[in-house]
Parts: sequence; C-alpha cells; structure tokens
Amino acid sequence: MQKPGRISWRDTNLALIGSELDHKVKAAAAEGEEAWDGIGKKVGIYVWRVEKFLIKPWPKNQYGQFFRGDSYIILNSFGSDTNNLQHDIHIWIGSESTQDEYGTAAYKMVEADDYLGGAAVQHRQIEGKEASEFVDYFDHLEYLDGGIETGFNKVEPTKEKPLFFKFRVRENTKKGELVQVPLSTSSMDSGSGFILFADKGTVWAWHGKDFKIMEKIACTQQGEKLCTLGTVTVLAQGDGDDEETEFWDYLKGDSSSGSSGGDKSRSIGGATKSRDVGLLKEYKPKLFLVDSDPTKELKQVGFGELIKRAASLKLGGGGGFLNRSSLDDSNVFLLDTGWKIFIWVGKAADSGEKVAALGAADQYAEMEPRARELPVTVLKAGQERSGFMSYFK
Repeated sequence: MQKPGRISWRDTNLALIGSELDHKVKAAAAEGEEAWDGIGKKVGIYVWRVEKFLIKPWPKNQYGQFFRGDSYIILNSFGSDTNNLQHDIHIWIGSESTQDEYGTAAYKMVEADDYLGGAAVQHRQIEGKEASEFVDYFDHLEYLDGGIETGFNKVEPTKEKPLFFKFRVRENTKKGELVQVPLSTSSMDSGSGFILFADKGTVWAWHGKDFKIMEKIACTQQGEKLCTLGTVTVLAQGDGDDEETEFWDYLKGDSSSGSSGGDKSRSIGGATKSRDVGLLKEYKPKLFLVDSDPTKELKQVGFGELIKRAASLKLGGGGGFLNRSSLDDSNVFLLDTGWKIFIWVGKAADSGEKVAALGAADQYAEMEPRARELPVTVLKAGQERSGFMSYFK
C-alpha cells in the first residue's frame, strides 16, 4: 500500500522536459553525474539506486535485492569486442516507488544513454513483472519492504528482526524469487514455499502440502544459499512441522492460526492462484504511431495475426507478423505484443524525444490499463534486437 503523502509512480505521465522534476534533477547534478564516469568500457552488470534526485551505486553484494519503495537503474554492458560493447539500460520501479523516483530514474536512463553515445537500448521493468532477460542478470530476485524515503532500507536479518519470504520460481526463467511478507501465519498458504531468515546460521524452508515438487527443491536450495553459517531446516506442512516450536514462535503460530498446540499449519489457507494466471493467453499485436505532441492520442496504424503466449515464450518472442514498411525514421512507433511493449524511435530523435518515448508507454496505459505494468523496451533505428523485428515481415 502506498504511504500517505507519497504519490505513486503509476500516476506519472513522463512529460519531463521543462517540468519541475526536470529542473530538480538538473539542479541535483549541476556539476555532472559522477556515476557515469567510466561506464560502458567493461563487460558487466552495474546497479544504482535513485536517492533524492541523484543516483548512488548499489552494493554489489546486494545485486538482485530491491526495495519496493525505490527505483533503480541497471546497466548491462556486453560483447566480445571491448572497443564496441553493446548496452542495455533498465530502470526498475518498485510497487511503492513515487512519481519523483520514477521520473528521476527515467531521466537518468536517458542521460546515461547520451553518455554512451546513444548506443544503449532502454528498458522499464516493474516489480514482479520483469522481462526474462532482466531476471537472468541475477542469481535470484528479492523484494524487500521499505526504501530510502521511509528509512527502512536494511537487509541484514537478526534473530530479533528476522525476514520472512514467500518463494516462487519465475516462469520461463526458472530463477527463484523471494517476496518479503508479514511475519505471520496469515501470510502463508498450502500452495507455496516460505523461508524464515533469522540469521546466516538460522534459516527455515517451509513447504506447503500443495507446493510442487520441483519448487520444493528450489526453495530448499534458496534456503541453503542464505544459511551460510549452518544448515537450513526443511519443514513440510502436516509432516511434523508443528514440532518446530522456534519457527512457529516467530510466526505467532498459535494466535494467528487459531490452534492451541498440535498441528499449527493445519489452518493455513489453501493454494492461491499464480500471479501469471491473469496474463493473456493470446493476442493480436498492435502498432501505433506516437505523435510528438503528448496531448494527442496514439494512432493505430497496424495489427498482426493472433499469437499464443505459450508459443511466444518458447520462441523468445515474435509472430503475429506486422508490415516492416509501417516503420519510418521520421516517427516514433509503439508496438503492443500482448506481453511486452516496444517503442521504436526514428534516427533523428533528440534527448527530449527519447524521454517522451518512454512517456508514450504511460500514454498508452491510459488507453489500455493492462499495459501499465508490462515490460517496456525503447530502441532506436538500427538497434532492432530484443526480439522486436521478429514481429515484422
């Protein structure tokens, strides 16, 4: 839930140039952005967090950990020729992130792209809905409560203040995902796995009775990675897990579950629906012309053939073929594939048009709310990778 006085990033429309946010960001970096010094020269992943209109390097030992109340910038530089590396720049937006944090991240992403000579492909990732190529950067993803503005930005658990996570395996990537949840049995369900992280020597992995076998294995392995100074304790619902009193004491098992001794996991709720259930199963890709005037509506200029989500995931995107001739260098276009948004920018775009390009995704979300939390990729003419051209013929 968004905190009082914090305006959600979802209420943002990125018409930044000349705005109050534009002036604040420029003022904060009046002497140049030190964070960009030397970027793009070496292969690797680099992460920064937005802090008060500035960006600060994120500790490497926390790569993959994200606070819900924050926004981040992630750079992936890759290639075999160190003199001609390719770059992907992502902004990651937490569910509790604010307008200012989102806007600053978007602005700084364009700034970094300019520093790299306009060579980067830009992406927007939303908490829990990240594209598979982004997830693959990290060993696993970890979503934590709090953020820089709230003051809750510590990640080291203690026995007095342990962390409690719901675990799942990401579809199509097989990477683990840890989502911090309230320390209570009311957070639990029989179709999931949960990890209680008290310290590096005290970790429990609890498996619901309806948790899939391969996910049980992955959950236990994730617990082992956290338990670097001991051995993870594995508990199975209904199979003696009620005897692990220290675990249930942390979770207030008796009071929360309504049980008085005996099997404390017996009253835990049934399996919940997967977060992927609400996604479209099939879609006809649509192509829109983006007007340079953000007050004008997007104009649909093409649509493709029906494609199945399962087939699209298997092939890494593509299908539903649109006409390649619809694209021209003098304009900006938005492609809705059903599961991802692409924005293609003509060669003559300046910095303002690049920021406005990401704003087109917000504009489209006003027309199509389903698109609000889809991954977004902004690429310029000549950068047609990330599966974009596989939707054209």
